Amino acid sequence: MKQLLFSFVLLLTLLFSGWGCSPYWYRSPEKFAVASDRLNWVHIYYQEAENRPRIRCEMTNNGQITILEGHSVTVGDDFNIEYHKKNFGDVRKYYYSMPPEMFNMTLQSLIDAGMMEREKLKEDDPMYPKVMIKANINHVKQQKFTVNERLIDEIRTLLFQCKMSGTLTR
Repeated sequence: MKQLLFSFVLLLTLLFSGWGCSPYWYRSPEKFAVASDRLNWVHIYYQEAENRPRIRCEMTNNGQITILEGHSVTVGDDFNIEYHKKNFGDVRKYYYSMPPEMFNMTLQSLIDAGMMEREKLKEDDPMYPKVMIKANINHVKQQKFTVNERLIDEIRTLLFQCKMSGTLTR
């Protein structure tokens, strides 16, 4: 009886100690309030359709936004060496800045639209618009492709605001 009780306690101890070390029991929050942090950043890759220009938007906590736009593969991949393609040089780079408070509000609107939510893509999901997000907000990391319409609309709004401010041109 003592041996059975000892085995049971040992099994429970191993179970709970292993469970406490496992990353699977903890899921980071999908929606949270953005805190001012110098390490907050977001990179968004957006392409409306196959024949439309690619757009990459890089936002950092100091309010600096860098936008690359064009048909070149280097918009999405700085290290691409396919220089023989006819559109290789079609890249325009724009800079935009905003106050840190507005940056935090922008991040909050993206989070509220579902940027940090986990998504499982299905075979029948549309290929375009192609939207990929990489982010680190409040030390919560995210990297995903998204088909979330609410989030894509929020990203379009962000890019439209930059375009209307005169930083993006066709």
